[in-house]
Amino acid sequence: MKIFFFLLITLFFTTIGFAEVSHQSDETNKKIEKIEEKLDTTKEELTKYTQITEDTKERVGDISSSVDRFGILVTFFGVLITVIVIIVSIRSAREAKQEAKDEAHRLLKDWIDKEAKSKFEAKVNALSDELQAKGDEILKRIEEKADAQHERFENRMLNLNPSQEEKDKFEQEAKLIEGKSEEELTIDDYWVRIVNKYNLKAYEDVLKLIDKAMKLPSISDEEIAELFIGKGLTFGKQGKPIEAINMYNELISTYKDSKIAGIIKRVLGAIKNKFAFEIILDMPITVDRTLIEKLTQSPKDIASIDMLFILQNAKTSSQDTELQSWLEKYQDIKYPSWSFDELEAWIDKASYSDEVKQRIRSYIETFKTHLHRA
Repeated sequence: MKIFFFLLITLFFTTIGFAEVSHQSDETNKKIEKIEEKLDTTKEELTKYTQITEDTKERVGDISSSVDRFGILVTFFGVLITVIVIIVSIRSAREAKQEAKDEAHRLLKDWIDKEAKSKFEAKVNALSDELQAKGDEILKRIEEKADAQHERFENRMLNLNPSQEEKDKFEQEAKLIEGKSEEELTIDDYWVRIVNKYNLKAYEDVLKLIDKAMKLPSISDEEIAELFIGKGLTFGKQGKPIEAINMYNELISTYKDSKIAGIIKRVLGAIKNKFAFEIILDMPITVDRTLIEKLTQSPKDIASIDMLFILQNAKTSSQDTELQSWLEKYQDIKYPSWSFDELEAWIDKASYSDEVKQRIRSYIETFKTHLHRA
């Protein structure tokens, strides 16, 4: 609309310019007519006015040229004005658009600061509370599931000294699955049977059940690691420490690079159990301290390893200072599931001097009292 207005103004000034030129041209023509009349009336003055006529014609020519030049200038000026108007209009439109945009942003910000906060704050708080409640519920479910999984795994571990109540529990569970065929048995069913046979000291049956369980198509690496431990413990009960050590070595080499917490726990258990057998058999110690540091999940893992090193070194020298340091370092550590049966049986049968045997017995009793305390 602004552009159209400026074009009308340009056209108006251009029309006025042409009108002025036309007016000057009419005046000049009238003068020529008067001169011609005078020439007809007064021929005597022809000579006199000849020069005047020639001068007048020259002036007419000059005026015509001026008129042409003025028309061109007016036209050029009109075009120039039009271009300037267009440019100014475009720039003004852009500036107006930007101003409108800035104003919109300002109004929106003011609305958010003044109106939106008061209108939506309650809804936001309610939504936040709802999300928090759902998050707490999900976390609770995860914790419950983790606790159930932990209890399930712990129940799978072979208890070296089960109570009669525990024995009865697994015996009853074993009866409930007696009617199942091997194809129907799950890994949990196998563990019920394995633990029940272990409690009954039917160790060959335990090893057979473990081998079958390892072949289940849906079995996981974590479950295989658990079965490895169960097999190593069964070899120990059979008095087959070499077979047990070989089983622990297989477990360690297979899963030493695992990132799964449950598997790492079983690898650490294998390292400790193997270490204990190496002490009992007076074999070279093959414990990899670097691997232990890599796998260590808690001070309790290191406490048992350090304890075994003290017992190993007690064969040749007093470890009283080291024992005291261990007690201070691990004063808060409890390890009720650690069995000292094999170590106590070993030292009773060992052929060491009475001094050495007495020293090791006292250390074992100190460790046992500390780790098994209530």
